[in-house]
Amino acid sequence: MNKSEMAAQIVAARKSGEQTMMAWPDPAPTRDDAMDIQAEAFAQLASPSVGWKVGATNEAAQKGFGIDSPFYGPMAKLGVMNSGGDLNKTACVGAVEPEYAFKMAKDFPADGEAINVENAKAAVETVHLAIEVIGRCIGNPDYANGVGVTMDFGGNAAFVVGPEVIDWVNQDLANTVVNAMVDGETVQTGNGQPVMGDPINSIVWLAEQLSAKGQRIEAGQWVSTGTCTAAVPGVAGKTVSAKFGDFGEVSVNFA
Repeated sequence: MNKSEMAAQIVAARKSGEQTMMAWPDPAPTRDDAMDIQAEAFAQLASPSVGWKVGATNEAAQKGFGIDSPFYGPMAKLGVMNSGGDLNKTACVGAVEPEYAFKMAKDFPADGEAINVENAKAAVETVHLAIEVIGRCIGNPDYANGVGVTMDFGGNAAFVVGPEVIDWVNQDLANTVVNAMVDGETVQTGNGQPVMGDPINSIVWLAEQLSAKGQRIEAGQWVSTGTCTAAVPGVAGKTVSAKFGDFGEVSVNFA
């Protein structure tokens, strides 16, 4: 099976909600192969890009995926939701991750611009509370690793946009307590430190990765920076929400 055929199976699974059980290739795909398949799958999905998600932003997560660095993937317009919306719990929809999402005011990096925290902050328009709904379109457990998840849209199933963090640049995103809740009961607690120490660092890292490929984070795009708590499984009939200190809440209802 070639890369285009693998991508086609992933896309068919995402559209149907039924996971593909395609066999693990021999020879095994590399992370570069996974990125090629991801790009082909996104092209076949034929939904405009709204930005990027970043995953495995800390050593513990990377160890779980059997990789030594984060990964990233595209987010499609068809997966964008407002807070409080309903999402069908299919086999391809797995769990909720509370995240800070950055909306870009301008391209980053601009031509000739250094990639650093100061310039990243200047490129941001707004920061929002968000939920990334993660999932796997490939059901074969051989793909439950960093390479498999990377090719599978980076594990992105949906992106839930919540309220804006007012005056975000003067807020402590790294240390603000984040409570993940199921039907109002806290099940996980965390903060922004697992996101490379501070969520803004995720923007810098992504810009470096894209720049190496001749790309950039574009004005108007979102970047969902990485989870602040352990993932919370999505269950039909349940509401999963996240409270970010005094910043507010974001939620999704699983149908």
